[in-house]
Amino acid sequence: MDIKRFYEETNSNYQSALSIMMNDMLIERMINKFMMNNSYNDIIKAYEENNIKEVFVLSHTFKGVTGNLALTKLFEIASILTEATRNKEEADISNEIETLKTEYQKIEEVYNRLK
Repeated sequence: MDIKRFYEETNSNYQSALSIMMNDMLIERMINKFMMNNSYNDIIKAYEENNIKEVFVLSHTFKGVTGNLALTKLFEIASILTEATRNKEEADISNEIETLKTEYQKIEEVYNRLK
């Protein structure tokens, strides 16, 4: 995969990811792991089950991972979801979930095209 192109096409921050992981091989390995795990699907499932506490926990973890990978759009929406669900039993996060779906699908499409 052309990792720089992946970051360009996803409007993410390659330089930030490089400063954290130090080389393209590690970035690519971590992007591959991220795309293969179920963190995104788990957030959607928790939301569909109206388990706001679980959405918080999963979004908080997702925020950390996307922050380290410098996947800017996913990090931003994960941050919003984390704060919207922090210490809450209920929260109207339908718009945020739709944004998450849209942004994740964009990342997934670029990833699948470039891998």
